[in-house]
Amino acid sequence: MPRIVVLSPLPEDMVRGFFAGEAGAEQVEVTVYTGDPGPGLVEVVRGADVIIGDFTFRLPIDAEVAEAARGCRLIQQPSIGYQHIDLEATRRVGIPVANVGAANAVGVAEHAVMFMLMLLKKVLYFHSKTARGEWAQSEVFTVGSLELMDKTVGIVGMGNIGREVALRLRPFGCQVLYHDLRRLEPEAERELGVEYASLEDLLRASDIVSLHVPLTPATRHLIDEEKLDMMKPSAYLLNLARGEVVDEEALYRALRDGRLAGAGLDVFTQEPVDPGNPLLSLPNVVLTPHTAGGTNESRVRMIQVTVENVRRVLSGEKPLYVVNGVE
Repeated sequence: MPRIVVLSPLPEDMVRGFFAGEAGAEQVEVTVYTGDPGPGLVEVVRGADVIIGDFTFRLPIDAEVAEAARGCRLIQQPSIGYQHIDLEATRRVGIPVANVGAANAVGVAEHAVMFMLMLLKKVLYFHSKTARGEWAQSEVFTVGSLELMDKTVGIVGMGNIGREVALRLRPFGCQVLYHDLRRLEPEAERELGVEYASLEDLLRASDIVSLHVPLTPATRHLIDEEKLDMMKPSAYLLNLARGEVVDEEALYRALRDGRLAGAGLDVFTQEPVDPGNPLLSLPNVVLTPHTAGGTNESRVRMIQVTVENVRRVLSGEKPLYVVNGVE
């Protein structure tokens, strides 16, 4: 009987229900681990056929856990991010690691466009005034309200999410620049309506910069003090990738000192965010608690991909969306 170990905080009955119509609930053994990192985690993964990773990232799959899980047929991470999994260690013991592909791309892309509109049109400022019973209509001439049309938007990271952002910007009449490690084919650039630029040129030219890169050693603090100084004082920075992609202290200083007009942040270096984080006190920042990809529809898609990948592996097929190169 195949054994599935679940590290995400999900009720066992719910997990069993996910596989009822697929692998057959009566044909799989489901173990939900609710303990802490350490010996308990190492022990519970021994002999597992499939491990469903922790979408909260609380339980890391490090080299010791990977070694204990040797022989496992799949580590399925039920999210886009997988920075808590040691890919080299899993590769060394021959366990494929998969995420959920583009399951949340639409939700994150819509969130990015929402941030753009909220920041340009000063929605939080006018909302708070109106909610207090103040009619601040005349302040639009001093505070300002901008249109997205004709703005230059720079997308850093042209993966699934970056492409969805580009598609949603086309009706707004924006000029869209993008930067990625790999340039798209000319036909794809035409279809998306985007133009390739170096990161430095993108930062200097853009009215809005939207970050959609994975967290890697190369992208940690990709946007630092030097990069922020390249941006226009009138520009806005959106981070819907990972908190560590941006140097938060440098971002705070740039926003506080007027070297940047505003920011939209869905992710933070520390999550849950520290209540003392100075970014929370700024009036020119829109904040959400890492919910961009958590739409009802994307959660359904994530479950569907997770279940399908487990079904594929238990049926002897290759999993989809493998991120560590193990076939």
